[in-house]
Amino acid sequence: MDIARVGDFTLGWGESLVWDDRRDRLYFVDCAARTLHWLDGGDGPLATLKAPSMVAGIVPTTDGLLVGALEDGLYLIDPDTGAFEPLAAYPDELGGRANDACADLDGNLITGTLNLGPADGSTWWYSAADGWCLVDQDISNTNGPAVAVLDGTMTLVVGDSSAQYWAYDYDPDTGIPSNRREVARPTEEIGRPDGAAIDVEGYYWSAGISAGVLNRWAPDGRLDRSIPLPCSNPTAPVR
Repeated sequence: MDIARVGDFTLGWGESLVWDDRRDRLYFVDCAARTLHWLDGGDGPLATLKAPSMVAGIVPTTDGLLVGALEDGLYLIDPDTGAFEPLAAYPDELGGRANDACADLDGNLITGTLNLGPADGSTWWYSAADGWCLVDQDISNTNGPAVAVLDGTMTLVVGDSSAQYWAYDYDPDTGIPSNRREVARPTEEIGRPDGAAIDVEGYYWSAGISAGVLNRWAPDGRLDRSIPLPCSNPTAPVR
């Protein structure tokens, strides 16, 4: 595997790497600086948009906008005009602000509580038509949610940075999961989970933030490979 640096910039707390193939654009955020960034064509120049509060998870929409998880709720973000428009306040039961986010294959959002250490947290589904639905009330820090069809079953995988990786059979029409199961348990050598992407073979890639590696998990929870990275604290793979 070839690993090469993109650009010469540095971030205080880089997160939520997202490729928007409609705009040929690579998005990411700097949580520490409360900024949204992007690279047209994936390699520059770096564009920067200041946010009204810390942005964590971001998800592209079909019309060129983004949905972002900010301090007090979800926002629609227009990178071209710099506008941040409130979309939905977080449910009280979420217990704070949300962290990482993804869209399922039907355009609904999966996100959940941000905790920097073990604490009460939960994972949630959001639909523009139906609002919020609880997915799992026992996820301390939602990190690396991803949805794919695995072995013919719609599957949601969630990495909990304070615990392990969970998978669920998933109904995108309701957000209601079933068959919760542990699919992987991180160790000190492979690091805590951060960010995620599922490849075309159904393998789940996750950054091992505390170990400086990129991990690839098989659908059955087997660690397929662990790749050392030339950086500390990797946070977010994207395919």
